[in-house]
Amino acid sequence: MARKRNKLQISGQFLHCPLFLSVDTYEGCTSGCRYCFANPQYDRQNRGTQRREDIRPALLSKWERVLSGQSIGNPMIEYLVNKKHPVQLGTKADPFPPGVERKVQNTRKFLELCNKVNYPVYISTKNTGDMPIDLLAEGNYVLGVSLASHKTEDIRMLEINTSNPQKRLNQIPSGVFKKIIVRWQPFIPQLFKSRNGGELIDWSEIDRFLDLISRVADGVSISFLGWGGKGVQELLRVIGPEDLDDLDAVELLTYIREQAHLRDLEFYTANYRALSDSPVCCGLRDDEFEISTKWVWAYLIKKLYTGEKEYLTVADLEEAFPEALKEAMFATMGVPLYSRWARYSAKKTTIPEEYIKNFTYNRKMNPANFFAGLYSKVVDGEFRIRFLDYRMPI
Repeated sequence: MARKRNKLQISGQFLHCPLFLSVDTYEGCTSGCRYCFANPQYDRQNRGTQRREDIRPALLSKWERVLSGQSIGNPMIEYLVNKKHPVQLGTKADPFPPGVERKVQNTRKFLELCNKVNYPVYISTKNTGDMPIDLLAEGNYVLGVSLASHKTEDIRMLEINTSNPQKRLNQIPSGVFKKIIVRWQPFIPQLFKSRNGGELIDWSEIDRFLDLISRVADGVSISFLGWGGKGVQELLRVIGPEDLDDLDAVELLTYIREQAHLRDLEFYTANYRALSDSPVCCGLRDDEFEISTKWVWAYLIKKLYTGEKEYLTVADLEEAFPEALKEAMFATMGVPLYSRWARYSAKKTTIPEEYIKNFTYNRKMNPANFFAGLYSKVVDGEFRIRFLDYRMPI
Protein backbone atom coordinates (compact mmCIF):
# COMPACT_ATOMS: atom_id res chain seq x y z
CA MET A 1 0.00 0.00 0.00
CA ALA A 2 1.07 3.56 -0.64
CA ARG A 3 2.63 5.39 2.28
CA LYS A 4 2.26 8.94 0.95
CA ARG A 5 0.23 11.12 3.32
CA ASN A 6 -2.71 12.98 1.87
CA LYS A 7 -4.25 16.02 3.55
CA LEU A 8 -7.46 14.27 4.55
CA GLN A 9 -6.92 11.63 7.19
CA ILE A 10 -9.36 8.92 8.17
CA SER A 11 -11.38 10.19 11.08
CA GLY A 12 -14.96 10.60 12.12
CA GLN A 13 -17.75 8.76 13.82
CA PHE A 14 -20.58 6.39 13.17
CA LEU A 15 -23.39 8.37 11.58
CA HIS A 16 -26.80 6.96 10.98
CA CYS A 17 -27.76 7.28 7.37
CA PRO A 18 -29.68 10.56 6.96
CA LEU A 19 -31.80 8.81 4.37
CA PHE A 20 -34.27 7.29 6.83
CA LEU A 21 -36.72 8.06 9.51
CA SER A 22 -35.46 6.24 12.58
CA VAL A 23 -37.12 4.23 15.31
CA ASP A 24 -36.01 2.06 18.21
CA THR A 25 -38.56 -0.28 19.70
CA TYR A 26 -36.40 -0.71 22.80
CA GLU A 27 -34.28 1.53 24.98
CA GLY A 28 -31.08 -0.06 26.20
CA CYS A 29 -28.88 -2.80 24.81
CA THR A 30 -27.17 -5.92 26.13
CA SER A 31 -24.84 -6.59 23.18
CA GLY A 32 -21.90 -5.01 24.99
CA CYS A 33 -20.09 -3.80 21.87
CA ARG A 34 -16.77 -2.19 22.68
CA TYR A 35 -17.10 0.15 19.71
CA CYS A 36 -20.63 1.33 20.60
CA PHE A 37 -21.48 4.96 19.77
CA ALA A 38 -24.92 4.90 21.41
CA ASN A 39 -23.89 4.23 25.01
CA PRO A 40 -21.55 7.26 25.27
CA GLN A 41 -24.29 9.46 23.75
CA TYR A 42 -26.82 8.05 26.21
CA ASP A 43 -24.46 8.64 29.14
CA ARG A 44 -23.94 12.27 28.13
CA GLN A 45 -27.67 12.88 27.73
CA ASN A 46 -28.51 11.30 31.09
CA ARG A 47 -25.35 12.38 32.96
CA GLY A 48 -24.63 8.77 33.81
CA THR A 49 -27.79 8.39 35.90
CA GLN A 50 -29.33 5.64 33.75
CA ARG A 51 -27.90 2.44 32.31
CA ARG A 52 -28.58 1.42 28.72
CA GLU A 53 -28.01 -2.19 29.69
CA ASP A 54 -31.42 -2.10 31.37
CA ILE A 55 -33.74 -2.82 28.45
CA ARG A 56 -37.25 -1.44 28.36
CA PRO A 57 -39.78 -1.18 25.53
CA ALA A 58 -40.20 2.18 23.81
CA LEU A 59 -43.63 3.75 23.39
CA LEU A 60 -45.22 3.16 19.98
CA SER A 61 -48.35 5.30 20.36
CA LYS A 62 -47.03 8.09 18.12
CA TRP A 63 -46.19 5.58 15.41
CA GLU A 64 -49.60 3.99 15.67
CA ARG A 65 -51.25 7.38 15.18
CA VAL A 66 -49.09 8.63 12.33
CA LEU A 67 -49.23 5.32 10.42
CA SER A 68 -53.02 5.49 10.54
CA GLY A 69 -52.98 9.00 9.05
CA GLN A 70 -53.54 10.97 12.26
CA SER A 71 -51.67 14.14 13.21
CA ILE A 72 -48.88 14.01 15.77
CA GLY A 73 -48.14 17.73 15.62
CA ASN A 74 -45.10 17.40 13.37
CA PRO A 75 -45.64 18.32 9.71
CA MET A 76 -42.35 16.86 8.48
CA ILE A 77 -42.92 13.45 10.01
CA GLU A 78 -46.53 13.42 8.83
CA TYR A 79 -45.44 14.33 5.29
CA LEU A 80 -42.76 11.65 5.17
CA VAL A 81 -44.95 8.90 6.58
CA ASN A 82 -47.73 9.85 4.18
CA LYS A 83 -45.21 9.38 1.36
CA LYS A 84 -44.13 6.06 2.91
CA HIS A 85 -40.61 7.28 3.39
CA PRO A 86 -38.50 4.33 4.63
CA VAL A 87 -37.89 3.74 8.32
CA GLN A 88 -34.70 2.35 9.81
CA LEU A 89 -35.57 0.06 12.71
CA GLY A 90 -32.74 -0.39 15.19
CA THR A 91 -30.55 2.71 15.28
CA LYS A 92 -29.42 2.85 18.92
CA ALA A 93 -30.77 -0.45 20.24
CA ASP A 94 -31.21 -3.87 18.66
CA PRO A 95 -34.87 -4.50 17.80
CA PHE A 96 -34.53 -8.16 18.82
CA PRO A 97 -32.78 -8.16 22.22
CA PRO A 98 -32.09 -11.79 23.17
CA GLY A 99 -34.43 -13.12 25.84
CA VAL A 100 -36.54 -9.94 25.75
CA GLU A 101 -38.30 -9.66 22.39
CA ARG A 102 -39.84 -13.14 22.56
CA LYS A 103 -41.38 -12.20 25.90
CA VAL A 104 -42.24 -8.51 25.43
CA GLN A 105 -42.79 -8.54 21.63
CA ASN A 106 -42.57 -4.77 21.26
CA THR A 107 -40.87 -5.05 17.87
CA ARG A 108 -43.55 -7.50 16.79
CA LYS A 109 -46.18 -4.87 17.65
CA PHE A 110 -44.35 -2.32 15.52
CA LEU A 111 -44.06 -4.71 12.57
CA GLU A 112 -47.78 -5.47 12.81
CA LEU A 113 -48.46 -1.73 12.47
CA CYS A 114 -46.20 -1.53 9.42
CA ASN A 115 -47.73 -4.59 7.79
CA LYS A 116 -51.20 -3.04 7.90
CA VAL A 117 -50.09 -0.34 5.46
CA ASN A 118 -47.20 -2.20 3.76
CA TYR A 119 -44.73 0.32 5.14
CA PRO A 120 -41.07 -0.02 3.96
CA VAL A 121 -38.64 -0.76 6.80
CA TYR A 122 -34.87 -1.28 6.87
CA ILE A 123 -34.11 -3.54 9.85
CA SER A 124 -30.66 -3.32 11.49
CA THR A 125 -29.80 -6.15 13.87
CA LYS A 126 -27.11 -8.44 15.21
CA ASN A 127 -29.64 -10.95 16.53
CA THR A 128 -31.12 -12.88 13.61
CA GLY A 129 -32.44 -15.73 15.77
CA ASP A 130 -35.45 -13.97 17.32
CA MET A 131 -37.01 -12.43 14.24
CA PRO A 132 -40.77 -13.04 13.67
CA ILE A 133 -40.53 -14.75 10.29
CA ASP A 134 -44.30 -14.91 9.83
CA LEU A 135 -44.70 -11.14 9.99
CA LEU A 136 -41.57 -10.38 8.00
CA ALA A 137 -42.70 -12.61 5.14
CA GLU A 138 -45.89 -10.57 4.84
CA GLY A 139 -44.27 -7.13 4.84
CA ASN A 140 -41.96 -4.77 2.99
CA TYR A 141 -38.56 -5.28 4.61
CA VAL A 142 -34.84 -5.05 3.91
CA LEU A 143 -32.50 -6.71 6.40
CA GLY A 144 -29.19 -5.19 7.45
CA VAL A 145 -27.12 -7.65 9.50
CA SER A 146 -24.18 -6.11 11.36
CA LEU A 147 -21.00 -8.18 11.27
CA ALA A 148 -17.54 -6.79 12.06
CA SER A 149 -15.51 -9.94 11.29
CA HIS A 150 -15.79 -13.47 9.95
CA LYS A 151 -13.69 -14.80 12.83
CA THR A 152 -15.39 -15.94 16.04
CA GLU A 153 -12.45 -14.82 18.20
CA ASP A 154 -12.79 -11.27 16.86
CA ILE A 155 -16.51 -11.15 17.62
CA ARG A 156 -15.96 -12.45 21.14
CA MET A 157 -13.38 -9.73 21.67
CA LEU A 158 -15.59 -6.97 20.21
CA GLU A 159 -19.07 -7.94 21.38
CA ILE A 160 -19.85 -9.48 24.76
CA ASN A 161 -23.29 -10.92 24.09
CA THR A 162 -23.81 -11.69 20.41
CA SER A 163 -23.74 -14.83 18.26
CA ASN A 164 -20.77 -16.04 16.23
CA PRO A 165 -20.55 -15.03 12.56
CA GLN A 166 -21.60 -18.36 11.04
CA LYS A 167 -24.63 -18.71 13.32
CA ARG A 168 -25.68 -15.11 12.74
CA LEU A 169 -25.74 -15.65 8.99
CA ASN A 170 -27.20 -19.17 9.09
CA GLN A 171 -30.25 -17.94 11.02
CA ILE A 172 -31.27 -15.54 8.25
CA PRO A 173 -34.36 -16.99 6.52
CA SER A 174 -34.39 -17.18 2.74
CA GLY A 175 -37.16 -15.75 0.59
CA VAL A 176 -38.40 -13.36 3.30
CA PHE A 177 -36.65 -10.04 2.70
CA LYS A 178 -36.59 -7.82 -0.35
CA LYS A 179 -32.85 -7.57 0.13
CA ILE A 180 -30.18 -8.70 2.60
CA ILE A 181 -27.24 -6.40 3.36
CA VAL A 182 -24.30 -7.35 5.54
CA ARG A 183 -23.29 -4.21 7.38
CA TRP A 184 -19.50 -4.52 7.74
CA GLN A 185 -19.71 -1.86 10.38
CA PRO A 186 -17.41 -1.13 11.93
CA PHE A 187 -14.76 -2.23 9.50
CA ILE A 188 -11.58 -2.44 11.60
CA PRO A 189 -8.46 -2.84 9.43
CA GLN A 190 -6.40 -3.92 12.45
CA LEU A 191 -8.35 -7.21 12.50
CA PHE A 192 -7.16 -7.95 8.95
CA LYS A 193 -3.52 -7.01 9.28
CA SER A 194 -0.92 -9.00 7.41
CA ARG A 195 1.52 -10.97 9.55
CA ASN A 196 4.33 -11.15 7.01
CA GLY A 197 5.28 -7.49 7.26
CA GLY A 198 5.20 -6.86 3.53
CA GLU A 199 1.62 -5.67 3.28
CA LEU A 200 -0.59 -3.85 5.74
CA ILE A 201 -3.58 -6.07 4.95
CA ASP A 202 -3.94 -9.83 4.59
CA TRP A 203 -6.04 -9.88 1.44
CA SER A 204 -6.92 -13.55 1.92
CA GLU A 205 -8.79 -12.67 5.14
CA ILE A 206 -10.78 -10.03 3.27
CA ASP A 207 -11.64 -12.69 0.70
CA ARG A 208 -12.75 -15.12 3.42
CA PHE A 209 -15.14 -12.54 4.87
CA LEU A 210 -16.67 -11.90 1.44
CA ASP A 211 -16.89 -15.62 0.70
CA LEU A 212 -18.81 -16.18 3.93
CA ILE A 213 -21.37 -13.42 3.47
CA SER A 214 -21.87 -14.01 -0.26
CA ARG A 215 -23.77 -17.21 0.58
CA VAL A 216 -26.69 -15.23 2.00
CA ALA A 217 -26.27 -11.52 1.21
CA ASP A 218 -27.11 -9.37 -1.79
CA GLY A 219 -24.68 -6.65 -0.84
CA VAL A 220 -22.15 -5.37 1.68
CA SER A 221 -22.11 -1.93 3.30
CA ILE A 222 -18.84 -0.85 4.92
CA SER A 223 -17.85 1.93 7.33
CA PHE A 224 -14.64 2.41 9.25
CA LEU A 225 -14.46 2.37 13.02
CA GLY A 226 -15.02 5.82 14.47
CA TRP A 227 -15.10 7.58 17.77
CA GLY A 228 -17.23 5.87 20.40
CA GLY A 229 -15.93 7.17 23.70
CA LYS A 230 -13.86 5.26 26.25
CA GLY A 231 -14.81 1.89 24.79
CA VAL A 232 -13.16 2.64 21.46
CA GLN A 233 -10.09 4.12 23.12
CA GLU A 234 -9.70 0.97 25.23
CA LEU A 235 -10.22 -1.19 22.15
CA LEU A 236 -7.51 0.67 20.24
CA ARG A 237 -5.11 0.09 23.11
CA VAL A 238 -5.73 -3.64 22.66
CA ILE A 239 -5.65 -3.93 18.87
CA GLY A 240 -3.40 -0.99 18.06
CA PRO A 241 -4.10 2.28 16.23
CA GLU A 242 -5.31 2.50 12.67
CA ASP A 243 -2.37 3.44 10.47
CA LEU A 244 -3.99 3.81 7.06
CA ASP A 245 -3.75 7.08 5.20
CA ASP A 246 -6.17 8.21 2.49
CA LEU A 247 -4.43 6.40 -0.33
CA ASP A 248 -4.33 3.21 1.70
CA ALA A 249 -8.04 3.46 2.52
CA VAL A 250 -9.00 4.08 -1.10
CA GLU A 251 -6.86 1.14 -2.25
CA LEU A 252 -8.41 -1.10 0.39
CA LEU A 253 -12.00 -0.13 -0.40
CA THR A 254 -11.34 -0.42 -4.12
CA TYR A 255 -10.09 -3.98 -3.61
CA ILE A 256 -13.13 -4.90 -1.47
CA ARG A 257 -15.43 -3.40 -4.09
CA GLU A 258 -13.83 -5.39 -6.90
CA GLN A 259 -13.93 -8.62 -4.91
CA ALA A 260 -17.53 -8.01 -3.85
CA HIS A 261 -18.58 -7.57 -7.47
CA LEU A 262 -16.79 -10.79 -8.43
CA ARG A 263 -19.04 -12.55 -5.90
CA ASP A 264 -22.19 -10.85 -7.23
CA LEU A 265 -22.38 -8.63 -4.16
CA GLU A 266 -23.31 -4.97 -4.42
CA PHE A 267 -20.86 -2.64 -2.66
CA TYR A 268 -21.79 0.40 -0.57
CA THR A 269 -19.69 2.61 1.65
CA ALA A 270 -20.04 5.76 3.72
CA ASN A 271 -16.29 6.30 3.38
CA TYR A 272 -15.20 7.92 0.11
CA ARG A 273 -18.71 7.48 -1.21
CA ALA A 274 -17.71 7.83 -4.86
CA LEU A 275 -16.55 4.21 -4.58
CA SER A 276 -20.05 3.07 -3.62
CA ASP A 277 -22.49 1.51 -6.08
CA SER A 278 -24.97 4.20 -5.06
CA PRO A 279 -24.89 7.57 -3.30
CA VAL A 280 -26.84 5.77 -0.57
CA CYS A 281 -24.35 4.10 1.74
CA CYS A 282 -26.76 1.75 3.53
CA GLY A 283 -27.09 -0.74 0.69
CA LEU A 284 -30.17 0.53 -1.14
CA ARG A 285 -30.80 2.08 -4.52
CA ASP A 286 -33.53 4.58 -5.26
CA ASP A 287 -35.33 1.99 -7.38
CA GLU A 288 -35.65 -0.36 -4.38
CA PHE A 289 -37.23 1.88 -1.74
CA GLU A 290 -38.98 5.01 -2.97
CA ILE A 291 -37.28 7.94 -1.29
CA SER A 292 -39.51 10.96 -0.78
CA THR A 293 -36.92 13.32 0.71
CA LYS A 294 -34.86 14.40 -2.27
CA TRP A 295 -33.19 17.08 -0.13
CA VAL A 296 -31.18 14.67 2.04
CA TRP A 297 -27.49 14.31 1.26
CA ALA A 298 -27.82 10.88 -0.28
CA TYR A 299 -29.85 12.34 -3.11
CA LEU A 300 -28.63 15.91 -3.18
CA ILE A 301 -25.17 14.55 -3.90
CA LYS A 302 -26.47 12.26 -6.62
CA LYS A 303 -25.85 15.03 -9.14
CA LEU A 304 -22.27 15.24 -7.89
CA TYR A 305 -21.93 11.47 -7.85
CA THR A 306 -23.01 11.18 -11.49
CA GLY A 307 -21.03 14.22 -12.61
CA GLU A 308 -24.15 16.15 -13.58
CA LYS A 309 -23.08 19.10 -11.40
CA GLU A 310 -19.70 20.39 -10.25
CA TYR A 311 -21.00 21.68 -6.92
CA LEU A 312 -24.20 22.26 -4.91
CA THR A 313 -25.50 25.55 -3.54
CA VAL A 314 -28.24 26.72 -1.20
CA ALA A 315 -30.39 27.24 -4.29
CA ASP A 316 -30.10 23.50 -5.07
CA LEU A 317 -31.26 22.68 -1.56
CA GLU A 318 -34.21 25.07 -1.77
CA GLU A 319 -35.21 23.68 -5.16
CA ALA A 320 -35.15 20.11 -3.81
CA PHE A 321 -37.56 20.90 -0.97
CA PRO A 322 -41.19 19.87 -1.47
CA GLU A 323 -43.64 22.75 -1.64
CA ALA A 324 -45.72 21.22 1.14
CA LEU A 325 -42.93 21.82 3.66
CA LYS A 326 -41.48 25.15 2.60
CA GLU A 327 -43.56 27.20 5.06
CA ALA A 328 -43.87 24.53 7.77
CA MET A 329 -42.28 25.16 11.15
CA PHE A 330 -39.68 22.70 12.35
CA ALA A 331 -40.89 20.89 15.49
CA THR A 332 -38.51 19.33 17.97
CA MET A 333 -38.82 15.62 18.52
CA GLY A 334 -39.80 14.48 22.01
CA VAL A 335 -40.74 10.99 20.88
CA PRO A 336 -38.78 8.04 19.38
CA LEU A 337 -39.79 9.10 15.87
CA TYR A 338 -37.35 11.46 14.26
CA SER A 339 -34.97 12.33 11.46
CA ARG A 340 -31.34 12.75 12.49
CA TRP A 341 -31.61 16.53 12.01
CA ALA A 342 -34.30 16.81 14.68
CA ARG A 343 -32.01 17.02 17.67
CA TYR A 344 -30.43 20.21 16.28
CA SER A 345 -33.72 21.92 15.71
CA ALA A 346 -36.02 24.53 17.24
CA LYS A 347 -39.67 25.39 16.71
CA LYS A 348 -38.75 28.96 15.81
CA THR A 349 -37.47 28.11 12.32
CA THR A 350 -39.04 26.66 9.22
CA ILE A 351 -37.93 23.26 8.00
CA PRO A 352 -36.01 24.70 4.99
CA GLU A 353 -34.30 27.27 7.25
CA GLU A 354 -33.14 24.52 9.57
CA TYR A 355 -31.74 22.44 6.72
CA ILE A 356 -30.01 25.46 5.19
CA LYS A 357 -28.38 26.15 8.56
CA ASN A 358 -26.95 22.62 8.52
CA PHE A 359 -26.09 22.84 4.82
CA THR A 360 -24.03 26.00 5.28
CA TYR A 361 -22.14 24.89 8.36
CA ASN A 362 -18.96 26.31 6.94
CA ARG A 363 -16.01 24.14 7.78
CA LYS A 364 -13.51 22.76 5.33
CA MET A 365 -15.10 19.36 5.83
CA ASN A 366 -18.59 19.31 7.26
CA PRO A 367 -18.35 16.54 9.92
CA ALA A 368 -21.73 15.17 8.91
CA ASN A 369 -20.45 14.60 5.39
CA PHE A 370 -16.80 13.71 5.82
CA PHE A 371 -17.34 10.12 4.82
CA ALA A 372 -19.20 11.17 1.70
CA GLY A 373 -16.12 12.96 0.41
CA LEU A 374 -17.88 16.32 0.57
CA TYR A 375 -16.23 19.59 1.44
CA SER A 376 -17.46 23.17 1.55
CA LYS A 377 -16.00 26.31 0.07
CA VAL A 378 -17.21 29.89 -0.26
CA VAL A 379 -16.59 31.28 -3.76
CA ASP A 380 -17.56 34.86 -4.58
CA GLY A 381 -19.77 34.91 -1.50
CA GLU A 382 -21.63 31.74 -2.50
CA PHE A 383 -21.48 28.67 -0.29
CA ARG A 384 -20.68 25.58 -2.36
CA ILE A 385 -20.51 21.88 -1.56
CA ARG A 386 -18.05 19.92 -3.67
CA PHE A 387 -17.33 16.23 -4.05
CA LEU A 388 -14.01 14.40 -3.98
CA ASP A 389 -14.24 11.62 -6.55
CA TYR A 390 -11.95 8.89 -5.24
CA ARG A 391 -12.59 6.82 -8.34
CA MET A 392 -10.09 9.15 -9.99
CA PRO A 393 -6.38 9.40 -9.04
CA ILE A 394 -5.84 11.53 -5.93
